[in-house]
Amino acid sequence: MSNDSDPTWQGHSPLSPLPAPRRRWPWLLLFVILALACAGGVYAWPEIATLVPALGHEASGGAMTAGDKETVPDLLAAQQKGEEDLAALGRTVADQQALLKTITDQLAALTSKLDALQRTAPAPAPVPPPVAAAPVAQAAPKPRKPPVRAPKPSGSISVGGAPLNAAPGDAAH
Repeated sequence: MSNDSDPTWQGHSPLSPLPAPRRRWPWLLLFVILALACAGGVYAWPEIATLVPALGHEASGGAMTAGDKETVPDLLAAQQKGEEDLAALGRTVADQQALLKTITDQLAALTSKLDALQRTAPAPAPVPPPVAAAPVAQAAPKPRKPPVRAPKPSGSISVGGAPLNAAPGDAAH
């Protein structure tokens, strides 16, 4: 349903989301917070220069102390050495890249030559089997000898598990 089709809505004006006095409070609150922040900055500004040493040197007019004057040449020398080292590293990297490019080109040339050789090489001819030599006559096998049996004992023999009366060293026969 739309508002035009409902007869009860035609006599009322649309309401604003907030009344005018309630819309002023966020702006007033923002103004108060901004004013307090500005007042705190003005109050703390002299203390910031003592807390941050870099601001203190700039506030003093840029005058350098004796310690600063002694370290400036050392810093400049270290900076120049760093720049020279960086330039030497750049040259080394450029040389290595050139060497890598030449090796890559050589590898590509060798690969293309290998591919060309593999394409043009004829298939290897089948290798004929080796010629068999004439069979060698083997010697006739020797007849087997029967195994040698141990001699039978010549002493008294116990039959049925009865003990023997004769001593083991006596020979009755």
